[in-house]
Amino acid sequence: MSQDKIRTLFLIGCFGLFSNNLEAQNVSVETADEADRERMEETFAWKNSKPTVTDFDWVQLVSGEWLKGEIKSLYSKKLQFDSDKLDLLTLDWEDVKYVETHVPGSANIEGHGTVYGFFVIDQKNIVVTLGDDVQEFQRARLVSFITGGEEESDYWSAKISLGLILRSGNDEQVDYTAQGNIKRQTSFSRFTADYIGNISNTQDVETTNNHRVTASHDLFRSQRFFLRPIFAEYFTDRLSNIDARVTIGTGFGYTIIDTSRTNWNVAGGPAYQSTRFISVQPGENDEETTLALVVSTDYDIELTKTLDFIFSYSTTWGNEASGGYTHHLVTTFESEIIGSLDFDVSFIWDRISNPTVAEDGTIPFKDDYQLILGIGYEY
Repeated sequence: MSQDKIRTLFLIGCFGLFSNNLEAQNVSVETADEADRERMEETFAWKNSKPTVTDFDWVQLVSGEWLKGEIKSLYSKKLQFDSDKLDLLTLDWEDVKYVETHVPGSANIEGHGTVYGFFVIDQKNIVVTLGDDVQEFQRARLVSFITGGEEESDYWSAKISLGLILRSGNDEQVDYTAQGNIKRQTSFSRFTADYIGNISNTQDVETTNNHRVTASHDLFRSQRFFLRPIFAEYFTDRLSNIDARVTIGTGFGYTIIDTSRTNWNVAGGPAYQSTRFISVQPGENDEETTLALVVSTDYDIELTKTLDFIFSYSTTWGNEASGGYTHHLVTTFESEIIGSLDFDVSFIWDRISNPTVAEDGTIPFKDDYQLILGIGYEY
């Protein structure tokens, strides 16, 4: 064999060995890269890198972001979360991926009742731990949830809205209006009380003086159904010839819509009503009582992140001597100014189908309308 052929075969063999070695190195590199990727994914997966719960509650959003702070409550698919840096936040429950508490809390689980302990909630399940006792439930069956409760103030929230108009010169007039709401809510019950009051004076003559206080207490029985063992209302309006009207009743309610942005409840039941009039025609009773039927509805929708629309309506059917059919309607636009400060615009319509004639023959109007502008503060 010639030297040229030997040289050619030698070069071909060397090239083959080099190619095989290069291919083996590429496979090795690809295998190493794949192993590194798997190792990094395992190391930095959210379920393995969640913060350690010590002095704070932790919430993770579906975006992967973590929030550190204190959980206040969950109801109507809204999670109240207090952060030192971000202040009080209201989070849509559908945007919350993971929750872990550092203090015990209580939750109302549909079909089971109230449970108490430390909570870990993911997108499917709820794990409640108290000592050696561990319980697990489906997240979809969670009705309401609250942590803390070490102090009574943990259960309460409030809002007040004030409006004031002062006029001087040709027309000396003072218009005062106030709206207030307080709420106490736990994982299985809710107490609310509302107040609306208006006072106007023109040339030192009182032209408006009315006040309304309503209150109710609810017991949650499922995600939709609640009992209302007691509801009550106190109303006074001198220009409507009503010195005092008290309504007390009992009933139940149902949640028609319950989403992250919209809530719609209806409730009602039988009631007892007593009305005392400022003055009446000769021979008429200055106080009337009646059995009544009360039906109410509350509708709340989040139009934008800073604008809410609230609709509240209640109607009462009693006897003619007590005023017959009456209703109270309030629509409100709440616009967030900054933090807990709101600008509120409310329209109120009150109606009495059979107003009582005063001693001097004055017949009160059946309908009263109010447009209220106010600054509100929520706590």
